Amino acid sequence: MLPSRRGLRPTTTGREIPHDQLDQFSPPAIRDALVAAAKGLDGVFVGPSQVSEPASLAVRLRQPNGPWEAFLHPSRDEFAHIHRAGFLHLTVPGPWVAPLIEAGWAEPHPIGRRPEWPDTIIMLYAPRDEAELEVAIDVLQISHRHATGADTDSIPSSIPSDTAAKETTTMRAVAFASHGSAPEVHDLPIPTPAAGEILVEVAASSLNGFDFGVLGGHLQGVYEYEFPVVLGKDFAGRVVALGEGVTGFTAGDRVFGVVMRPTLGQGGFAQYLAVPTSIGVAHIPDALDDDTAGALALAATAALNAVDAVAPQPGETVLIAGATGGVGTIATQLAAARGATVIATARPGEATEYVLGLGTAHAVDFTDLVAGVRAVAPNGVDAVLHLAGDGTEASSLLVEGGRFASTVHFVPQRSDITVTAIMADPDRATLELLASEAAAGLLKLTLTSYPLAEFSKAFADFGSGKLGKVGIRI
Repeated sequence: MLPSRRGLRPTTTGREIPHDQLDQFSPPAIRDALVAAAKGLDGVFVGPSQVSEPASLAVRLRQPNGPWEAFLHPSRDEFAHIHRAGFLHLTVPGPWVAPLIEAGWAEPHPIGRRPEWPDTIIMLYAPRDEAELEVAIDVLQISHRHATGADTDSIPSSIPSDTAAKETTTMRAVAFASHGSAPEVHDLPIPTPAAGEILVEVAASSLNGFDFGVLGGHLQGVYEYEFPVVLGKDFAGRVVALGEGVTGFTAGDRVFGVVMRPTLGQGGFAQYLAVPTSIGVAHIPDALDDDTAGALALAATAALNAVDAVAPQPGETVLIAGATGGVGTIATQLAAARGATVIATARPGEATEYVLGLGTAHAVDFTDLVAGVRAVAPNGVDAVLHLAGDGTEASSLLVEGGRFASTVHFVPQRSDITVTAIMADPDRATLELLASEAAAGLLKLTLTSYPLAEFSKAFADFGSGKLGKVGIRI
């Protein structure tokens, strides 16, 4: 039997040309395996598509050398092509169209509405993992057999009848099994949303310093660890199920936020996540993509809370220590937008250019912080956002009566300043405000994203001080 595809269908353009898939792409290794399978089909030729974007890989039964009849069978021309994102446009036998669509693997290609084109052209959604790759290869083989006139009545034996059950009960997640163990990709049960919770099919997440605190065991005594612990405090995706009593959300809604659970166990580096709707979740504006939404919530909330705590006034000088990370990127823009003169710490070179592009008035090297700040603000600064670095040194630059906010909860030993320890508070109103400003282009987030399978590289880049945010595509 044909298994059901896990989760919601991806978003597609709906246009006849180009008919593109807009999310749920194939990881590079999965697409490479799909291409290898296409190249291994008997008697086929592959090369740039003649009926789609040239970057798509065409699968043909002959080398093109003149007029061609793309997608018209029986034909010895292009019967399929694989797009860069991993989805396929291909022709399948008529009896296969409805089962593939009903099981969630495909949708009709709009071009089939034209009378001169067959109605057996489909978009097969991009495979996201090994199990989905297996189905995609089987369908590609069916298309090949159809093009060559071979029998296509039977379902390939390589599709096991229990795949659907397996796919609906397990998920991939980056988790660690015990204190001191390294994070790995695990197969874990899909969580069930409790009362007041929604189940989200996660599209994107991002790394935060919080994840390294969790992984290092530094939050023992603060949170209970429920192993295996899935990492990832941010999330963005679609609602796929509702717990009892949930209002304000429906299946299919695009949502993002911060995982606000009482224990450490579930996280955003997983295909599914159950989160309470009381705090930490909001709808994603149509103009905001999943990658950005998945990297926005925790960093932007902490940045806004920190800037609000010091309340910079127009013309005041604000020092942002740790300006090149995710929180600093947003905080710099927020402070500058309020009319403050921002001094940001950054290494010379690329990092300096980065913070200046965010609205910073002056960039200073944190290795000589006091001299650098005194050179541009000899009387001191009115406020300090301490996101990283030496808190004592940064606080020493405050004028009497100045304001100090720290996301790492450093408390300066000065009685003449106001000190606030920042704990990000991602209530829905805050998330909606930040998302709307990001969607409108008022907040910019520099983001480097990696597929889930490359989480180790993402961790290494975060640890090396990658500018902006490091994202994870699920």
